Amino acid sequence: MADLVEIARINGPHGLRGRIRITPFGGSFESFIHYTHVMIGSDPSPVALLSVQKSKGSYIIALEGYTHISQVEHLKGQILHVRPEQLEPLPEGEYYWRDLIGLRVVDREGALLGEVVSVLATGSNDVLVVDEFKQHLIPFTGDVIVEVSLGRQCIVVDASLLEGLLD
Repeated sequence: MADLVEIARINGPHGLRGRIRITPFGGSFESFIHYTHVMIGSDPSPVALLSVQKSKGSYIIALEGYTHISQVEHLKGQILHVRPEQLEPLPEGEYYWRDLIGLRVVDREGALLGEVVSVLATGSNDVLVVDEFKQHLIPFTGDVIVEVSLGRQCIVVDASLLEGLLD
């Protein structure tokens, strides 16, 4: 399962015909509609994604083989995954969360602040959660993030803009 990418959480059924309400983990609706198959929870078997539609901050999906509410009720809380090959290439300067998790975060002088342990979606911008214990919250914005180097496994931040956030 390590090679799979988490894309959404199942909120529960939508209607009686086996459709499912989900909350996506970032990404645009346009990128979501390009997925052809998804995996549910820890089951590695791909299921064909038949349709996707937007609905009040979440998406409604239909999956092959799921035609009745009784087939989807137990899926609430499960995570949907896709294979990495289904992800669209991103423009320069944009990153998938999965690529940021585990990167070292340093200030301009090279002092280690910690490692990215998760990313939070706040609506206006994403926020990096750095260091498992201190849990520094670092806005992923152009003024704070100086450089992201996937090759060096490092993110450089302007710590002078984070006064009070790194205490």
